[in-house]
Amino acid sequence: MQQFKKFCLIGGLGFVVDSLFFLILNEITDKIMLARLLSFWLAASATWFGNRIYTFNHQQFTNAFSQWCKHLLTAHLSGAINLLVFWFAKDIVSLPIAFCLGIFAGLFSNYFFSNRFVFISSPDSCASSD
Repeated sequence: MQQFKKFCLIGGLGFVVDSLFFLILNEITDKIMLARLLSFWLAASATWFGNRIYTFNHQQFTNAFSQWCKHLLTAHLSGAINLLVFWFAKDIVSLPIAFCLGIFAGLFSNYFFSNRFVFISSPDSCASSD
């Protein structure tokens, strides 16, 4: 449970990074979707770094670039899950509830993928010494 709390804290910081960079980039460019995409990638990179050094710091990692790529992939996948849950729920429950259901689905899928796919110990760190 402690690890999930750390994950949520880093996610909250990612939200701040996402929001601030979106506001800044939206002032710089008239292409709102470009601003949104860049702010998302910056936030996803910030959460990858935070989770690497704080949430999952007890594990040994090797290839940072490969791990970052996996993190971006799972962030996009979890974002799609968020939107799908919202899309299906919006006609069944009120919009704020659908919005929250999407967020929670994205959060839990992101944690699951991070814990099982992105932030796994390198094979060398699990090798036993014979």
